[in-house]
Amino acid sequence: MSRVAIFVSGCSMNQALGEIIKSLYRDMLVDSIQEADVIILNLCAVKKPTEDRGISLARKLIRSQKKVIITGCLAESDPIRISKLVRGAHLISLQHLLELPPEEFICRIKEAEKPIISTGLRLNICYPSKRILRNPLVGIVPIAFGCTNYCTYCLDKRIWGSIKSIPPHMLIDEVRNLLRKGVREIRITAHDVAAYGIDIGTNLVELLENILKFEDEFMIRIGMASPNTFSQIADDLLSLMKDEERIYKFIHIPVQSGSDRILRLMNRPYTIEEYVELFMKIRKFLGSESTIATDVIVAFPTESEDDHKATIRLLEELKPDITNLSRYGDRPGCMSSKIKPKIHSAVAKRRSIELFQVIRRISMEQNKKFIGRTLRVLFLERRGAFLGRAFNNRIVY
Repeated sequence: MSRVAIFVSGCSMNQALGEIIKSLYRDMLVDSIQEADVIILNLCAVKKPTEDRGISLARKLIRSQKKVIITGCLAESDPIRISKLVRGAHLISLQHLLELPPEEFICRIKEAEKPIISTGLRLNICYPSKRILRNPLVGIVPIAFGCTNYCTYCLDKRIWGSIKSIPPHMLIDEVRNLLRKGVREIRITAHDVAAYGIDIGTNLVELLENILKFEDEFMIRIGMASPNTFSQIADDLLSLMKDEERIYKFIHIPVQSGSDRILRLMNRPYTIEEYVELFMKIRKFLGSESTIATDVIVAFPTESEDDHKATIRLLEELKPDITNLSRYGDRPGCMSSKIKPKIHSAVAKRRSIELFQVIRRISMEQNKKFIGRTLRVLFLERRGAFLGRAFNNRIVY
């Protein structure tokens, strides 16, 4: 029998899909890449450094005479380019992995005289799923794929297309199944969770209300939402979160830049004024001890010193509890790759350091508020010490 190893990188959605694939290949699964003769790589392509690491791993495995299957975002982003970068790798859509009999599929891969490229098939998940959980206490539930925006720097729309929401009854069945297995944290994820349901006549709030009908003791973590779609459901969602102890007081709304000019170049459909208003609304509803996370891209093409300083001022004003910082890098096929001039690497590095120092200081200030406090914590795993999450999704060791 073939020995299959599965490696997953990237976002929580990738991790959930990896768990489902592992369950399908359970009978052939081995623990390490070294033991396997076929390796399935479910790889991320959102950022160039992540892509580079995935390509490097695939090349290394091919050199060691392994059969390599690349799937997920990297396979779908630009199959022709990736096939040239990783000669000998098979590029396969996730949907093919989910619908083809594992033994038959692996046999085809091993017997193929040249690499198989079969991409472009839209993912269609049916719940409840079978999966091998990375953490038996955590259930990651993708509720939709694709998004409504078309940001100039991002590959998601090109890879995943427009929003496709999973029907509520399937999601309820999936949550029920996970809770029966002993899961105690349900992580709701999508490329934009706030866009859930706009294509099928429902919304995120209605979904959460149905999930909360389960009487089990568990917590819900809501994933990333675009500010423009979040604002459409903000009042109802925040009212629900305010009064519901089983939803973390945690919101992730990326701003990306403090400059309206840069936001227009990014094709982000909101202004800084609108973002600040939304941010303050969240603080008002959920309180000063809630956790608000955001994302910032530094050194976007044409970014001036004034644009950079505007981002620093915005962070200083709002004091987000968590800020995920990324340095801009061109992605093949993205419109932003054509925007010039690019920011010199030395300037980009300096601005990254300046922003990182601001972010670290703000995060430290926000965390100091909890020194000496006693909080109720859901412990989820052990990484040397026990790791858990408080009511606002803050990690506690």
